[in-house]
Amino acid sequence: MKITGAIPLEKFAAGRSQDETAAALGVTQGSVSQMLKSERVIWVRQLPGGRYQAYEVKPVGRRPIEPAAA
Repeated sequence: MKITGAIPLEKFAAGRSQDETAAALGVTQGSVSQMLKSERVIWVRQLPGGRYQAYEVKPVGRRPIEPAAA
């Protein structure tokens, strides 16, 4: 799933230090480190006024659905 006008966190962070990325998103450097190391699906978009906001996309439910056996 893609959020309109958003880019993946990995692309947003490319060319920025983790400290710069954290400052732009309003989180800590440690949070950025964990987000980049994980397999989480995180999108970043620019808001009016030049601020940035991050969104995590994840399935609802307790566990992933297993594919049906063929």
